[in-house]
Amino acid sequence: MKRRFSILVACVSLAALAGCDDRPAEPGTTTGAAPGTSADTKERVETNANRAGQAVDDAVLTTKVKTALLAEEGLDAGAISVSSENGVVTLSGAVPADQIARADAVARKVEGVQEVVNALKAPPAS
Repeated sequence: MKRRFSILVACVSLAALAGCDDRPAEPGTTTGAAPGTSADTKERVETNANRAGQAVDDAVLTTKVKTALLAEEGLDAGAISVSSENGVVTLSGAVPADQIARADAVARKVEGVQEVVNALKAPPAS
């Protein structure tokens, strides 16, 4: 139980950081410009706000799916990587063959998931 809680806390922390963008400003753009200086600036601000909003939405969806996987009894959720973009969730990693379809089903039930790309694989037999 403590392990699941620790993983949940880590996922939530990563989701909070996912909205942070440390890329440098695009050439020809300014930071800290007074609002309303031009229509072009307003359009760029709105575009950046939309991108930031989508990044937060993706991070929240990723966290919701990871949390649902962690809550599923008998599923090795720690071995499953989850990412999302525009409602499309990608599952990857190596889990026992009988868990692949279960993980897919759990992810599809999460609110906001539009599609699941299941790239999970069973580890090679030893």
